[in-house]
Amino acid sequence: MTRSFIVSACVTDADLAVPELARPVIAAAEAAGLDLLMLGRAGARPFDAQVLAAWAAPLTSRTAIVATVPASNAHPFHVARALSAVDFLADGRTGWSVIAEDAEPGAAADMVRAARALWDGWGADTLVIDKESGVYLNPDQVVRPNYRGPFFDTAGPVNAMRPLQGQPVLVLDEAAPIGIDDADVVLVDAPDAAAESARRLLKIAPGAEVDSAALAASFDTGEIDGVHFMLTESAAALPAAIAAIGALLADRPGTVPAITGTLRERLGLALPQTASTQAKGAFVPEYVA
Repeated sequence: MTRSFIVSACVTDADLAVPELARPVIAAAEAAGLDLLMLGRAGARPFDAQVLAAWAAPLTSRTAIVATVPASNAHPFHVARALSAVDFLADGRTGWSVIAEDAEPGAAADMVRAARALWDGWGADTLVIDKESGVYLNPDQVVRPNYRGPFFDTAGPVNAMRPLQGQPVLVLDEAAPIGIDDADVVLVDAPDAAAESARRLLKIAPGAEVDSAALAASFDTGEIDGVHFMLTESAAALPAAIAAIGALLADRPGTVPAITGTLRERLGLALPQTASTQAKGAFVPEYVA
């Protein structure tokens, strides 16, 4: 798989809670070729990102929607169920970013572990959906994780299919660690030696001068895998942000076509070894031509 420069951004505008105002933001992200659009971030979450993600996901064919999830007022069972559904709506292009946000130390990490255990409750080949025999699923492929952690307890499997990509892509900010060391994407403040599996995206503050040559050098040496724009003006700021690194995206046309494959496949990310015993997402026979 050819390594490509990843472009990500977070938006924190409260207007995103209003569909007619959010639609041009999603359209701008898609047209600009954004790989990841994060809804909210630590300290700036003026909307329910999970609800917004469910609405926004079907509007994109390239851009993955990343929902910011606070450990202080969310439960892993509901998070796992919601994000499983969103991953199907997004054709396997979903991410999540867990933040502590006033939760007790360790609660955010416990939420990640619990949700991962719940997603593992369904095997990749659980669904049968054979109308002639009346068999809906293979019960041998359903397990009861019964996760017990210091903050969260869950009983049985989640009542939702395993996400299409197995696990939604976990995005964490290096500046706000939660105690999970196998995130899929890490937002960093400075280039550094790349982690073995995670994709490292260099954070770029609003209005900051972009040195394309330095970014290209850091990408070539493996210190970063792309950039993450910390936007504050939503759609209005996206075109200028993308234009600032245009030299690094010379192979991308102005209007980016749809790209196939789940987000994990596109970013070359395997499931973290601590996250799952399954190698893939759910297989849905009913929707196979």
